[in-house]
Amino acid sequence: MQEKTLVPTKTCPYCAEQINAESKKCRHCGEILDHQMRELEALKSQRNSPNVFMNAGGGASSSSSSNDSMQLRKFPHWIHILLSIFTGGLWVPVYILMFIFRNKRYYY
Repeated sequence: MQEKTLVPTKTCPYCAEQINAESKKCRHCGEILDHQMRELEALKSQRNSPNVFMNAGGGASSSSSSNDSMQLRKFPHWIHILLSIFTGGLWVPVYILMFIFRNKRYYY
């Protein structure tokens, strides 16, 4: 007969399941237990998250690549001019405010 070697276990602090004492990640809940590994994952997720700027100028969409979102774009004057003509000039104050408070990281 073969003897089974007992592996030291500990309780996962997140899901309370028994796991290997040397585990860096829980196999039941998927939480990272190692402090250094958790910091690396946090840095990686911050780097990959899209920057969305919510102001009058709009922002980069989450589907665009990081290089595409860093390119400056022209402010869409023609849309605002058309809206001003169609609304009989009522859009002019909105147009001026949107231009003043546009996202200067996204539009020039």
